[in-house]
Amino acid sequence: MHKPKREIFNLPETSYKDWDEILSNPQDIKNEIITTGQLFIHNCFFLNMGHPNAKKLKKEKIRVPVYCHLIRHSIQGDYLVDAGLDRSFQNDTHGNIQGLLRKILWPLDSFQEKGQDIETQLSEKKVDLKGIFFTHLHIDHVAGMQHLPKDIPIVVGKSEPYHSFGPLFYQNHFTGVDTILEIDFGKVQHIPPLGPCADIFGDGSFWAIYTPGHRIGHVSYLINGKENSILLTGDACDIKIGFEKAVGPGFGSYNKAVAQRSLENMIDFANKYPQVRVIFGHEVP
Repeated sequence: MHKPKREIFNLPETSYKDWDEILSNPQDIKNEIITTGQLFIHNCFFLNMGHPNAKKLKKEKIRVPVYCHLIRHSIQGDYLVDAGLDRSFQNDTHGNIQGLLRKILWPLDSFQEKGQDIETQLSEKKVDLKGIFFTHLHIDHVAGMQHLPKDIPIVVGKSEPYHSFGPLFYQNHFTGVDTILEIDFGKVQHIPPLGPCADIFGDGSFWAIYTPGHRIGHVSYLINGKENSILLTGDACDIKIGFEKAVGPGFGSYNKAVAQRSLENMIDFANKYPQVRVIFGHEVP
């Protein structure tokens, strides 16, 4: 399996100090939701059923969309948040995942209609992609990478792992990628109530927010646009009911207690700034 080298992502200087100031200065940036398929998955992956707030929640399998987000900045150009599913999922519920344990380590069904793959959709939109920012490196967020450009900035949170255990479980989504860039949240400012936040373009338009727990390097993003401001939770909160009940991510998370704190920070932010639209990792309210 190919593993690109890691380098630190160079961040520009920012003059913003708090969310009141940031949200009072929206920029010419927009977000477009792209659906690249669906998952049929048990909700215990999305919700920590051991949390006291989850006592009355029904345990069940649910069908959810697989998103990525097209970020369109008037000056910086077009970027993706996550890469979604590639076209291999049209023919196989496990897509391009290989290995003897793929059904055990990917215990869910994936579905994709013809033309839903990220490569086709970006081609139809005539997108000149300038870079990709990942929330984290789970398969449903990175699979489309193999059909996207390899010579553009590819950015993750620092120490975010990419697991592959050939010949038992492996995939080569980053074949052809020389370097993955990491955001070092230990060197950015803390902006309450969200914590460490990085001003990606230096103009207050697009923010990377450190939301560890589901994964050690998980990142959420905020788009501060003139039409609207949007918080993309990523899998720090997969579905709306997790946000409403304050129940963090469940089975398979790196650290459920840390994930719960990340979720509660986002809930505090949403309560303080209700004008910001919240879009969850696998559900648009």
